[in-house]
Amino acid sequence: MCVTSIGGIDVTPVSKEERVDPILENYLLALAGVDQCSQSAPETVRSRLAVNLERAERAYSDAAADGLDDVSGDMEAELGALARVNEQSRRRLHRGASITDLLVELEQGTEQANRIVRAAICRQEGR
Repeated sequence: MCVTSIGGIDVTPVSKEERVDPILENYLLALAGVDQCSQSAPETVRSRLAVNLERAERAYSDAAADGLDDVSGDMEAELGALARVNEQSRRRLHRGASITDLLVELEQGTEQANRIVRAAICRQEGR
């Protein structure tokens, strides 16, 4: 196993597929959010969950299509942070937390996923 040091932190390089995994997981959590939302939930909650799902799906599609080949150490750290946020959200979902309570958390995870994907695409395009 090869380990590199980025800013004093040892980081084990990961494959392109492993980099996409947190983005996929974010999409699956967004999908679960829509699925777990009760019909009795306020329309604003259902609407926000639907928008979040669309944004998460777009991030995953872009990450899968364009790949996350060329990412910086900072982006690797962001992917790790996203994986941790996803894990927290998944645990809360499994424990039966209200989807209304999880809505902001899910939206923040999707925003983070989108930032990572946009940064990776810009980096690949040389911007």
